Amino acid sequence: MEVEKETVLSMWDILPDDIILHIFSFMSPYCVVRMSETCRRMNEIAFDEQLWRQHFYQYYRIPRNIGIAPGKTSWLQEFKRLYYHTPEVKGTTIKQHTDQVLHVSFSHNGKMFGTCSKDGFIKVWNAKYPVKLRYKYDMRTLTWKYTQFSQFNRTDTLLLVSGVHFGSHSTSGEIAVFSLKGEFELQARVINKPYDVFGTWYNDNYLLSGNLHLTGPLQSCSSIILNKGFQDIESEHESVVMGLYRFENQNASSIRTLLVAKCLTDSGSEFESNCDIPDNSIQTNCDTVATNPAIPKTSDAKKSVENADKKVQQVTVYENGALREKMIEVDADDKNKDEINSTITYSQAYRDAEEDLASSSLDMEEKGESDSCDGANGSCADQKMTSVNTEMSLKSMEGVCSECSQYDCEDHCSSGMYTSGSVFGYPLQSNIFFSQDHSHVIKGNDPFPERDLRETPIPNDKQNMDCSEKPSCSETLYDTPSPSTKNSSQLPCQFPDKYLIFTRGSKTFTPHQIGIKRMKSLEKVTGNKVQVMPRVEENLHGMDHQGFDEVDHVIDLHGHIIGLSLSPDDRYLYVNCRQWPKNYTIENPFYPPPIAQEIDIHVIDLMKMKRVGTMHQAHKAYTSNDECFFIFLDVSNEYVASGAEDKHGYIWDRHYGICLHKFPHNDVVNSVAFNPCDPETLVTVSDDHSIILWRSRNRDKQIRTHELRGMNSMCANS
Repeated sequence: MEVEKETVLSMWDILPDDIILHIFSFMSPYCVVRMSETCRRMNEIAFDEQLWRQHFYQYYRIPRNIGIAPGKTSWLQEFKRLYYHTPEVKGTTIKQHTDQVLHVSFSHNGKMFGTCSKDGFIKVWNAKYPVKLRYKYDMRTLTWKYTQFSQFNRTDTLLLVSGVHFGSHSTSGEIAVFSLKGEFELQARVINKPYDVFGTWYNDNYLLSGNLHLTGPLQSCSSIILNKGFQDIESEHESVVMGLYRFENQNASSIRTLLVAKCLTDSGSEFESNCDIPDNSIQTNCDTVATNPAIPKTSDAKKSVENADKKVQQVTVYENGALREKMIEVDADDKNKDEINSTITYSQAYRDAEEDLASSSLDMEEKGESDSCDGANGSCADQKMTSVNTEMSLKSMEGVCSECSQYDCEDHCSSGMYTSGSVFGYPLQSNIFFSQDHSHVIKGNDPFPERDLRETPIPNDKQNMDCSEKPSCSETLYDTPSPSTKNSSQLPCQFPDKYLIFTRGSKTFTPHQIGIKRMKSLEKVTGNKVQVMPRVEENLHGMDHQGFDEVDHVIDLHGHIIGLSLSPDDRYLYVNCRQWPKNYTIENPFYPPPIAQEIDIHVIDLMKMKRVGTMHQAHKAYTSNDECFFIFLDVSNEYVASGAEDKHGYIWDRHYGICLHKFPHNDVVNSVAFNPCDPETLVTVSDDHSIILWRSRNRDKQIRTHELRGMNSMCANS
């Protein structure tokens, strides 16, 4: 007679699910994932969405009033994105510059990045691992003192390089254009004054530069000039330079830091006014009562918090015609400098815009998927749920490349659950375009051939295309319009307006204002070609009108602006600014108010023309007003990154506003740049002469696995 064996149940087997979930809530996220590997029941419980919602808020210290990012549906996947797909692992370190490295920029296809340095060189690197030098040019042979800025054109066929001329007190510079096809040949040279105008591409073949003309005591005129990006012309009647705008400067100020953005508004109506109207819903302090439940919501408590966060400092200011020592109120230093606690505080207008863009993108994707799902096994909803509710394990926390379904993607393609699909689509990627007469919005395919390629995912076959396959500069001199665009009535759709964005001053010489000028399209269809500049006989070089051009909109940030960057969809402008003290006065334009050590980040909505976000005390800078230099920042679809003078680079999440990581260097971090085709890769450059590539845990694992496989293959063949 067989005796049945008694089944022994462990304590975990008899505990209800809610008790286990409660226990998991006290564990670290890593321990929860390890527990999920013990059995099927633990696996099902460990990946409960509400559990990961709690871990998400606790681990990253996100205020509870901030919901999940628009377009996202899984707290677990959001935790995975921030933890495993955000750049933070130190990868390749390059020390091939012999002096301070001032700037870094990526090509739009993500295959190259350029670096500028005080050693006078412009260097272009292959971005794919292992990083190798592709081009270099010593600009000191052209009487340059150093290179300071670079920018790839839209098709990555030309590279704009800005630099400073020799001279101890030189304010003039030059812009050079190099071909990225063949032997890195010099295509054009353009005078640029002052040198920190930097220059920018107007379109694929034409660039903007600046010039400064003195008109009187403390008065000047800044000219914005359109230049052809290469000097090979078809005839002597073809113009290569043309004046665009003339802006009047006051109090020894000048136009600096040019940017060109797509105009996303649906009409050419006048701006509200020439002053900034900040949104009242933006909190003026990150550590407010609303985000700290431990502080009682009373006026006395608010005053005590403000007083605790303030201190006074003795500075030298110019008052009553003389220099005086004065005590001013400044922000207190952080009590714990190792703490990462600065967050971007957004207004409700920004949150509403997020929701609108995400919903429009989701509607488009669902419409596109409905056709592809017909005839397939199962409905679209079932397929979506299958893609979201996949079985999780420790490997799933480490991520699988969505492009090639491999754990060790050799091509390092844009992987991760947030780069494609309606569930994990980018929340701020704009899919809004306008009809030909700008009368209504079209939600669908972009009708503009002039569309910025940063918004368009590049197919794999085009990503792998070598630069030698790209058309030459002479071939891209004119754009050949399609038959549907030869009609002049369709020009507004073919060539939409653009915004010219720059920094300027009015009360003092330091740039403390953002100026915005709406530019009508310069392109005209003549026959079967697109003409940008008039013929030489008709080119008046901007002398066809008297007086000065008006700035359409001015946003005063009441501080020294030291960095500008556009979001990939050209909707938002992110600004690095060192604030002036409260209740400041300026009696002499040559003595601006003292600036704070902390760098604030302001977010400006170019559709609403107002500030919609602010981050206080985000990172540090120490130089004074007269020595203050640019700290470049960069913006991707998901993240914001910036350098700082405190020997660190920083990265924040755009939606949650939290600082995710600090990138240490041995000196000032001057510039940062995301790979536009791989947001899991970030490059920082510093005064310590180094270039460092930072990768996500996911990318780092892929590279190490690839190297290990290569070593094993070599051992097997030997």
